[in-house]
Amino acid sequence: MIGTRTNEKIFWNHRAENYPLPFARDPLAKTRRILRILESMGADFKGRRILDIGCGAGNYSLPLAAKTKYVLGVDSSPAMLKLFRAERRRRRITNAACALSRWSDLPADKLRGRFDIALASMTMAIKSRKDLLKMEAAAIERCVYIGWAGLRHNTLMEQVYGAHGLEYRAPSGSETVLAELRALGRKYTIRFIRDSWDKKLSPAKTLREIEIGLRVNGVKIKTEWVKGFLKRFMKKNLVKQNTTVRKAVITWRVPTDAPR
Repeated sequence: MIGTRTNEKIFWNHRAENYPLPFARDPLAKTRRILRILESMGADFKGRRILDIGCGAGNYSLPLAAKTKYVLGVDSSPAMLKLFRAERRRRRITNAACALSRWSDLPADKLRGRFDIALASMTMAIKSRKDLLKMEAAAIERCVYIGWAGLRHNTLMEQVYGAHGLEYRAPSGSETVLAELRALGRKYTIRFIRDSWDKKLSPAKTLREIEIGLRVNGVKIKTEWVKGFLKRFMKKNLVKQNTTVRKAVITWRVPTDAPR
């Protein structure tokens, strides 16, 4: 995705229409799996104040609220935060809140030292040293980053993007964060994991999702070609997709001499 404010708003507000909710069976199982991994790597969330950067619908914030003191989620998508607030009300969660903002727009002084742990998962918010240092400044104890790690495979999307002159690949993520951590001399722990998910949408919704994905990459969809192509993946009037990815789970303690 071409990372402009407009593209980010278009993409994430649209994704919210079909986004898996935090307490649905499969998303919750995936979240719990990664939280167990993080706990084995030294991240203790119990009784802590958590900052969730790029929180989306609250897939980490809201399940974490059961064991933490307080969670604040930050996200730039109004549609995602609408899901967050609705789920929070439905579950009667009282120790989780969310704020609408791009991470880069939040003043560092308002965040400095307010949290024990800062977490960012599968988000474009942490993409520079400045972003990373602001994340560290907000956290007293530890930072957690979960991001793309060089692999994303989806047969349908690879062929659609290829037909439009694009490569369907994993967005940049952990590579950038790891390079900055090494440059800063941080000692970190990392685990690589595989993940996958299935998606079943109507042809119209699939077409719309593809159109948005191509648009934020600067390409106009070949509508009739895509309509014909999607028939190959149809079953019971739904278009079926499977995505397989590799993620990096990274955690590090915030140095006592880190800039604040």
